[in-house]
Amino acid sequence: MDLPMPAPTAQPAPLTAYKILSFDVYGSLIEYKQHILAAFQPLLSRLPPDSPYRNTTPLSLTVPDSADKGSITFLRLFQKLEDAIKLEKPVKRFDEIMAEIWRRVAAELGVETSEEEARGFGSEGIISSWPCFDGTVEALRVLERYYRLVALSNIDRFAWGITSRSAASGLGEVEWWKVFTAEDFGEDSSRADDAKLETLLAFCEQQGFGKGEVLHVAQSLGHDHAPAKRAGLGSVWLIGDGPRWGKEEESRKVLEGKVVGYGWKARNLREFAAVVEREWEAKV
Repeated sequence: MDLPMPAPTAQPAPLTAYKILSFDVYGSLIEYKQHILAAFQPLLSRLPPDSPYRNTTPLSLTVPDSADKGSITFLRLFQKLEDAIKLEKPVKRFDEIMAEIWRRVAAELGVETSEEEARGFGSEGIISSWPCFDGTVEALRVLERYYRLVALSNIDRFAWGITSRSAASGLGEVEWWKVFTAEDFGEDSSRADDAKLETLLAFCEQQGFGKGEVLHVAQSLGHDHAPAKRAGLGSVWLIGDGPRWGKEEESRKVLEGKVVGYGWKARNLREFAAVVEREWEAKV
């Protein structure tokens, strides 16, 4: 996406001045949207051919490999249901959330399903199949030479355990300085996006690092970069697969509203790691 840079939240320092990089995990490092769609195909295939969730028209003719309109419509429904379930009490474990999303999608679309299908969608096999974006693990291995790396996710410890053990993700190969999951951010899930950065910064301060030495790296403008601006924290926007899923208009609105202030952007983590490596090599 060819979008202008926002006014930075904090005046960007040389990348060699930072000590800690924190990362959103699911959606920034882990690619899951396409795999969720694939897992739901048995259910979606029961819809009538004229269902908007089966519309195979590409969203964009100018974006390579653009998702079709039906897939994007479905993922919006999926996200709406996931957000609602996460706010419910008592808090459900991630596999239970996934199973409940399946049940509610089936109910919303009027499609028959079974408890076996719902539980299957929340199974370890499904979660462990979600891979990192191409080049991500290699990029993290470059970045760990120069920084302390922190995984920072609103997904719970159960899901992180599966992901970190997964051969598909490869994240278990990375030397993480610290891992924070949903259990670390308090019980008010309605403000989890802000709480995760507050938790990160409090921990870094306890370890002797100031806010100006921490950089947050993520794809989501709403869930990561807007909270980073509220926290006064510098950040790096990974454009990632946003264009494929029709995020350009949403991204423009966020920028026009001046709610984000990232100081760097890159198409993917591999591109950002290359910039970092060049800066460090030039410093030597």
